[in-house]
Amino acid sequence: MQKLVGYAFLLAFTSSVQSGVEQHFNEIRQDPNALYAFLKEMPKGGELHYHLAGGAYPETMVELAARQDYCLNPQSFGINKISEACNGIKSNQILNNPELYDKLIRAWSMKDFIAGEESGHDHFFATFFKFTNLIMDNHIPLLAEVMQRASEQQEEYMEIMMMPDYAKSTVISEKPNLAQGFEKARKLLLDDPAFVQEISNTVKVSDQLLPDTRKFLGCDSKPEQSVCHLTVKFQYHILREQPLQSFFMQALHGFAAASQSEAIVAINMVQAEDGIISLRDYKKQMEVINFLHQKYPQVHIALHAGELKAEDVMPKELRFHIRDAVLTGHAERIGHGLDIGFEDNANDTLNYMKTHQIPVEINLTSNEKIFNIKGKEHPIHYYLKQGVPIVLSTDDEGILRTDLTRQYVKAVIEHDIDYQTLKQMTRNVLTYAFLPGKSIWADPARQTLVTECADLNSATCSSFVNGNEKASLQRNLELRMAAFEKQFEN
Repeated sequence: MQKLVGYAFLLAFTSSVQSGVEQHFNEIRQDPNALYAFLKEMPKGGELHYHLAGGAYPETMVELAARQDYCLNPQSFGINKISEACNGIKSNQILNNPELYDKLIRAWSMKDFIAGEESGHDHFFATFFKFTNLIMDNHIPLLAEVMQRASEQQEEYMEIMMMPDYAKSTVISEKPNLAQGFEKARKLLLDDPAFVQEISNTVKVSDQLLPDTRKFLGCDSKPEQSVCHLTVKFQYHILREQPLQSFFMQALHGFAAASQSEAIVAINMVQAEDGIISLRDYKKQMEVINFLHQKYPQVHIALHAGELKAEDVMPKELRFHIRDAVLTGHAERIGHGLDIGFEDNANDTLNYMKTHQIPVEINLTSNEKIFNIKGKEHPIHYYLKQGVPIVLSTDDEGILRTDLTRQYVKAVIEHDIDYQTLKQMTRNVLTYAFLPGKSIWADPARQTLVTECADLNSATCSSFVNGNEKASLQRNLELRMAAFEKQFEN
């Protein structure tokens, strides 16, 4: 990230520069190439909805596998560490076989995917099972790639979903009898030394991951690299497609780890929301989250909710997921929220989200490639008109073969989002990030600054942001944005 020094004088130009940058934006808004070049250089708050397992491009994963001892099944395209003998293809042979390589990249991503017997939804979710073991062994280089790309996209911040223990917490202890109550189940698990030790392991691994990745990136010797100034936090994700007892165990593990970790700032839930267990147990899973929220109120909660397509589920399943996530699951942010128009009392839910400042994380490419929801079918304008804060994210940029700038381009070209709205969306990232400290925005919707930072370059604002991680990043974004916009001054 660029230093604040040298940008102090720029904010004085804001009002005059706005017209210049907006004029340029309006001139190129229908040209995807010019728009991409413009928006790639635009400073961005960053990503709030991002999966580490889907973030790295499969090409990177194949290169990593080629340098290690893995065995590829040429029929399923699953890859595993070689334990004794490889009955498939050794990973160091893949890069010398162009035909196999091309097939593997397509199997591990949405590259050139055309729906037929297999839907985009099924192809997407199946990819993770193919390379899970590779992800488990290579967190550091994969995170490094993700961070490098974010830095190149001019991002300030990322919240990345991951599962350091890979659900080991669900198998190291005896399954609790939930019929006896959540509290008794919690106490039994926390009385088990093995379960408690696994929580400590997750905290240790999570807190060490970013320092190790920065070292991998060479930040010790070259700290001036922009990637070394990218702020990264993690969300612990819970698997929703598992029996309720296992879900409870993993959720407890995640909440407990997040309450102790410096790096883990929240919990989330992953896997297909339209899966048979996800649908059957949705309300019970929300009850588990509600219970654990009472025990660990300091742990933030972001939830995938409403990631459903009307044709894929029974009508009754479309009626309540987002509302339950907000009211029962205490979600502070909603991921996707695609089926909002089909929910009962949708306008009441949207008004609640607006009033309580609960943003929706919009993932345009993901929604199009997985569910074929795009254009007017997408609810982005429904949320905007109801005053719900919006942030744009990539979701799984490696599998989906996209980046954050392309989400901004799609928002402009396909949804006619103007420059000021786009700018507000990028500000929203830091406003609603699970970062410690107070915001510089007294009223985010009206873009009203707190009194201390009415002048971002004042001594009072410097004092306000000192030791305030959220405000510091927000001010940095504003100053970088001013520098960017000054280029277009008339």
